[in-house]
Amino acid sequence: MKLQLFIPLLSVIAVSCGPFPHQVMQEVTRDIPYNEVVKAPDACKGSTVLWGGVIVETIARSNDTLIIVRETQLDFQKRPRNTDRSAGRFIIRHQGFLDPAIYSRGREVTVIGMLDGKEERPVGDLLYSYPVMEARSLKLWEPWTDSPYYYDPWYRDPFLYPWPSSPRHLRR
Repeated sequence: MKLQLFIPLLSVIAVSCGPFPHQVMQEVTRDIPYNEVVKAPDACKGSTVLWGGVIVETIARSNDTLIIVRETQLDFQKRPRNTDRSAGRFIIRHQGFLDPAIYSRGREVTVIGMLDGKEERPVGDLLYSYPVMEARSLKLWEPWTDSPYYYDPWYRDPFLYPWPSSPRHLRR
């Protein structure tokens, strides 16, 4: 009986812990990868996709904000992973102001948005064709921090207590 109650409770908790609302996640067309959209951006126009990556540049304009993102794969939490690998770039168009100091170069972002064609912009001397999406839901991830003070909770120091045979006890 307890197991019958535990499994549904566990599934409700797992679904509710995602970075995006459940209603928005249901709108995502999962079968449209980034590579297909780059090949035919107009054929995929109007589809809702879930993409993520690393911010290259943020441009605040009068009515909206453009975020240029280097696409990467997503992990099980929908957070960008393998940030050194990319299939290309895309543009997020967000209605309203997003501070370029917060949405800065190198930050990881995941977005659910509707594809809205393509836009050509220069990357160095190259004219690059970016898929453009209208942001429906946007998640800016906290930067990774490596703590210099790692503590393994399962490690037990054998010399923690001053036993008679302890090397700490024998030191002078």
